[in-house]
Amino acid sequence: MILIQASTLTQDCSAQVKKKKGHLSIRDSLRQKVLHRDSVIRSFKNANGSVNILLGKIEDYTTAYVETNSDLSRGFDTLDISERLPSLEKRMALMRNTINSSSTLGNLVTIRSMIDHLKDQLGDWEDQLTIYNDQLDKMRDQISEFKTDTALRTAPADSSLRDKFFSQVQILDAKWKTLDKATQKSVIRIGLLQNRVSSLSVLVIDLDDRIDLKIHEFTIKAMDNEYGFIWEMNEHGKTARLDTAVVKTYKLNSRLYKYFFTSKSNYWAHFASVLLLIAFFTWIYTSKRKIARLNEGHASIFEQTHYIIKHPYLSALTVFSILSPYFYDHPAQVFANTMLLIMMGSIGLLIKDNWPKPLFNFWQILFIAALFFCLSSLLILITYVDRIVLLLISGFIIYYSFKFLKTLKNAADKYPPYMAVILKVFIGLHGLSVLLNILGRFSLAKIVGTTATLNLCLAMGFYLLVQILMESLFLQLEANKNKDNNTDITSFIDFKVLQKKSKSILVKITAILWLVALTKNLAIDDYLYDQVNDFLNHPYKFSSTAFTFRSVLVFIIVIWISGLLARIISYFYDFAGQQTKLTPQAKKTRSSILLIRLTVFVVGFFVAITAAGIPMDRVTIIIGALGVGIGFGLQNIVNNLVSGIILAFEKPVQVGDIIEVSGKSGTIKEIGIRSSKIECGDGSELIVPNGDLISHHVVNWTLTNNNRRVELIIRVTYGSDVVKVENILKTIIQSHDDIMSTPAASVFLYNFSDTAVEFRVWFWAAEITKWLSLKSNVMRAIYIEFAKEGIEIPQGKNEFLLNFPGNTPQEDKPREPLIPGDTPATEK
Repeated sequence: MILIQASTLTQDCSAQVKKKKGHLSIRDSLRQKVLHRDSVIRSFKNANGSVNILLGKIEDYTTAYVETNSDLSRGFDTLDISERLPSLEKRMALMRNTINSSSTLGNLVTIRSMIDHLKDQLGDWEDQLTIYNDQLDKMRDQISEFKTDTALRTAPADSSLRDKFFSQVQILDAKWKTLDKATQKSVIRIGLLQNRVSSLSVLVIDLDDRIDLKIHEFTIKAMDNEYGFIWEMNEHGKTARLDTAVVKTYKLNSRLYKYFFTSKSNYWAHFASVLLLIAFFTWIYTSKRKIARLNEGHASIFEQTHYIIKHPYLSALTVFSILSPYFYDHPAQVFANTMLLIMMGSIGLLIKDNWPKPLFNFWQILFIAALFFCLSSLLILITYVDRIVLLLISGFIIYYSFKFLKTLKNAADKYPPYMAVILKVFIGLHGLSVLLNILGRFSLAKIVGTTATLNLCLAMGFYLLVQILMESLFLQLEANKNKDNNTDITSFIDFKVLQKKSKSILVKITAILWLVALTKNLAIDDYLYDQVNDFLNHPYKFSSTAFTFRSVLVFIIVIWISGLLARIISYFYDFAGQQTKLTPQAKKTRSSILLIRLTVFVVGFFVAITAAGIPMDRVTIIIGALGVGIGFGLQNIVNNLVSGIILAFEKPVQVGDIIEVSGKSGTIKEIGIRSSKIECGDGSELIVPNGDLISHHVVNWTLTNNNRRVELIIRVTYGSDVVKVENILKTIIQSHDDIMSTPAASVFLYNFSDTAVEFRVWFWAAEITKWLSLKSNVMRAIYIEFAKEGIEIPQGKNEFLLNFPGNTPQEDKPREPLIPGDTPATEK
């Protein structure tokens, strides 16, 4: 925008200049001629060059020297690279030796993770050094320009200026020579660092290729009898001593731990992990104190939780240990195993008094197995003891799992869902691990057993994580409830409804995280990532249109997020409006939620198109095709969509209104984009297309207010004192506080029928939802008072008749209820 404005201004200015040239005054014309003659004279006086030009060049080179020298004086920040390069070179030499002697897949995967971090680090260094080198190239170009400028070697014609000019050139030449030497030193220093970094980059690529080759060889050997049958293991000669394996494993993993925590690439992940721990604990602690301070019955609220109130520290630690590994890009295996063991220890204390005892006992067995499998997965050498221990542990797990499975069948409802299925899969995997171990496929057996155990532990952790988050959300809602402030939305939110909606989302998210952990434990995460990335980025052609599945996936995700956001806004907006008492004008504003949803969908659609990189001309074609489809068969759908927009703008009906349409009546529950939901009095929900609400006759009982007129026809026998009857009816109506004083109630002598004298009574109920109970109370009072005063009511039909608008007193037809809870019946 700035460039456009600048170009516009430039064009305007040039246009103005051209315009002025055509209309020069006499004074301006003479001034130009004088200037032209002076320039011609100066050019003849200085045939080899102008003094002004030479002085200008000296000034320009002096300014360039000051700027270049200032940039060079600031130096190039290569201290960090220079200090870390030697240790990095030693570490990579150690990695090369470790790769050559490594015999476990876990060790290779860990080293590859470190190499991935080193790639990123070296890439950053190369970019930084390239920027420095570009800056030095610009400096060298300026120095070269100064050296090769022959104009500075041309002497002025004026002898008085010649000495002064040459002295300035000599001073300037000395400064540029000093700058040239300093620049050359910086070029050499940056060049040497670039060479060392490039050499390490080549070495990293070589190490990465070696690891890929070793993993490929390992995968092939894992299917063979690589370590011999379990009874021939000592004769096979491919195992190491346990003490040697432990010492080497400790040295390697201690270095990995040190590198993991001190690497600058992990600083932000460290910060996010600690922040998660502090923030979650603060959230729990703040909600707990707020409830205890504001709510006298906080004990009953606290009793509804099982974890976060009794064990806030352990709950925060559980959330931290489960989620923190996901903050890191390829975390070290020793760190991931440490977090998993911390998680198992914390959830054990949480579930001790909350889960059934058989399940807690199973957790104890699982924790012991997880401890051994975590330690075994870190060993960089295969040992005979390791094989025997893991074989015994897998066998014991299978035995105890079968025992627990029998207990589970007798009381499945007391345990988490799908526990029996999960347990059967767990038993099958450990059975496969035992079989592979016996047959000499120990590496494969360790992968299967470790994956089964650690992922079951993680599944228990994620299950508990969802429970902890639900309890935290419950505490947050209870803490925000204020009896004195009924306008707070959280005071009216139903936790059960919110739990049902949010829990499904949390379960899906945790399922995805669990699958990510599964791929990491199987050491196939990088392979799957590469395959999925290639599949998503591979270009495909449909007719003349090229697309990738990544763009399709991005489009779907953005549209899904838009729909989710629209539903969330609609839920909170409508729920708050239904629970609070709103004026009719406020109700109209609340019903504009349909416009908000439409806006979210439209904005989401265009954002999805932009994010997916779909050309707008293609979108135009699709819209044109939809237009053709509308002409052939989508008229009704479009009619309902347009009617929904009209309802949003015109607002003839709103959410919460009591209406009658097409012979049905009820309360509007939701106004959607295509259709609306009406809750009928019998508990059913009527789906009405929006077009019917526009084209049909709709009776809206609550458009401007919630008042409802009640009409009674009361019959008494001939011979009754009509004045006395009128006074009794007026007294009864005036004694009810629920009857509105404005408009005033009315009592009329209405008709003389064949068998009775008929009176008509009119009065107004302030709330239409209470008119039935009010009518019942009035009729009861009339009946009791007539009995006391000896006024007879003739036997027959319609002695008490509620007249609906449009009905005559003689009509006796059953009606549909106008509000939920009414019963359609002839009223007497």
